[in-house]
Amino acid sequence: MKATRRWGWCLLIAACLPTHRTSGDEWFAPFGRVADYKPKGPTYCFRQFNVDWSWVARRPDQLPDFLSQADPVALAEFCQATHIDGTIVMAVPHHGYCTYETHVGTKFPGMKGDWFGRTIDELHKRRIAAFGYVTLNWNWKFMRDHPGQEFIHARLQPDGSFDSGYLCLNAPGYLELVEAYTREVLEGYPVDGMRWDILSTARGCLCAGCKKFYRQTYGEDLIAWDRVSPRRLQDFDLATTSRAVTRLRRLCKQVKPSVEIWQNGIQSYHTVDLDLGRQMDVAYNEYGDPFRLLFIRGVTGKPAAINGLMNEASVDPPAPLDHRQWRLCLALGGRCYSYYGHRQTDPRTALPGETMRAWHRGQLAPFYEMVSRVQPWLEEVVPVSHVGILFSERTRLRFPSYDRRPYIAPMEAITNAYLARSLPIEFVNVLDLNAPRKPISRFKLLILPLTSGLRDNEIAGLSSYVVQGGNLLVIGDALRHDDRGEALPDFALARELGVSYVGTATAETDLAVKRTAPSAGWGPRAGIRHLVQVRSTSGESLLGVSRGGVTWPLLHVQDHAKGKVAYLASLDSLELTRDVIDWLSGKPPVSVAGPAGTQVVLTHQPKSRRWVLHLISDGNYVVDLQPAQVPATKVIDRYPRDGWTYRIERELDRLRIRVEGPAGDRLLLLE
Repeated sequence: MKATRRWGWCLLIAACLPTHRTSGDEWFAPFGRVADYKPKGPTYCFRQFNVDWSWVARRPDQLPDFLSQADPVALAEFCQATHIDGTIVMAVPHHGYCTYETHVGTKFPGMKGDWFGRTIDELHKRRIAAFGYVTLNWNWKFMRDHPGQEFIHARLQPDGSFDSGYLCLNAPGYLELVEAYTREVLEGYPVDGMRWDILSTARGCLCAGCKKFYRQTYGEDLIAWDRVSPRRLQDFDLATTSRAVTRLRRLCKQVKPSVEIWQNGIQSYHTVDLDLGRQMDVAYNEYGDPFRLLFIRGVTGKPAAINGLMNEASVDPPAPLDHRQWRLCLALGGRCYSYYGHRQTDPRTALPGETMRAWHRGQLAPFYEMVSRVQPWLEEVVPVSHVGILFSERTRLRFPSYDRRPYIAPMEAITNAYLARSLPIEFVNVLDLNAPRKPISRFKLLILPLTSGLRDNEIAGLSSYVVQGGNLLVIGDALRHDDRGEALPDFALARELGVSYVGTATAETDLAVKRTAPSAGWGPRAGIRHLVQVRSTSGESLLGVSRGGVTWPLLHVQDHAKGKVAYLASLDSLELTRDVIDWLSGKPPVSVAGPAGTQVVLTHQPKSRRWVLHLISDGNYVVDLQPAQVPATKVIDRYPRDGWTYRIERELDRLRIRVEGPAGDRLLLLE
């Protein structure tokens, strides 16, 4: 009896103790110590969501009522009803106030209790991962606390809110404050991931922090930006954002290495250094675009990408869910990610209004429920690719303002053309050229569309790939600039290419394309106006372009050891580029015969030696698999069970699969 009473007193005392404190040595109910909690990161969550209320209650007079009725149970039940398995929980949104018990910041004035900690409790009870969120570049409280300072580049509006102008990331004490927020969240709460939002800085800032960092970086004083070269200004911006990413990563890995981290600003067309994504644990693609998904996964070398499949913040009422696009992105390694916008948010509860709730009930929840059923077939998969595109972040250094768009645009066109044919292209960062875990020998063809800036060891890796039997396609003035964007006198692989650089030519009208050798298997192509002029030194020119009575090589090829090196002098004709890629890469692993636009994606689960055929298109069609590249022999499972049929036909040179029936969301598991 005494033991029972003692145990009862212990339970009563434990119930009265605070459950959240800012020390990893404290106890966190119901899991024990925060330091012992094993997080489930976004890499392993396929149905993610963000309760995004950063743009609600931006005026100071709205803050006392903001979050005054926020209920962690209501939020967790809303997530559970939508079949969500991971969600953002905002610790410090753009307002600059905290939703958790803090010593370094200030809690929202209208919020009751520890909303952040109680929300994590409720989510974890429902087996939903909780990802901590801290704003990075917009912190309106910090701006209000430092009126008139040079590091504030946002304008104060008549109603007391700020516009979307930036806060300089070199502002004295600011990065230290973000680090302190992050430490409190990681040490005090069992978060499953950590995200920072808005990775940018204020260009041309002359605050004391910028002057200090400039002197540390370049060893000289910053007087005025008009006395500095545009290139130095661009380099300084990149150094500023890179420092923020590096410091926050280092802090997180010191406090709790098992927590996955990511930034929102490391994306295809963003201005920051894309190689920073290699410091993150998961790639992030704000927009639900298959090309950007493939691109950022390959560039960062991550197995997964959080993929924002609909930007609901800009849509009111919400648009219908693009079922086909979502499934395509899932097959390509994406993790579903959705968020509702500020126009649909109740500022007191931070929950969506009825219009958005109806969208979740009618569209998102059914889709997420389907994803939960097929999730074992989405885990640890790799899209089957026989063609790779080599990417170098240093290529941007040759363009004005380091603009990456002229470089990415042709890669996007090529990738989308092959995705439409059910052939995902894989992106390879030059930093991985010599990585033993990612051998490029798996590709039949490696493409360099303008890719430049390679260093000696990377050039050697390319040469070795060709020597061992790989095919290389160099396009335009790829391999013509060094790692600082300066022009080279000739191509870095001029001997292997069999051509030497002469110059460039631009014509107002299409240049005449003609065969210069009978072995070319395709006819003339129009649309060539920009040409890199080269002189043949060895090998064979299969196509040429006539200009001013002189014929310049357009497509030149040369055998090199066991492989082949091809040079295409223009990127103007996507049709011609595709023909050359098809010729060099040979038979694709997958081909589809059916109505126009029919699309599938084949993925591989290496650990289980299984393949998953994602039948993205509905209806009846035929899929052929090449046994040499896809040694599957039988179907072992399918989804859904009813509403459709499949038939296997084995032939010497292919495995043919016929699918019929009206059912959607179809998958076949093969081994």
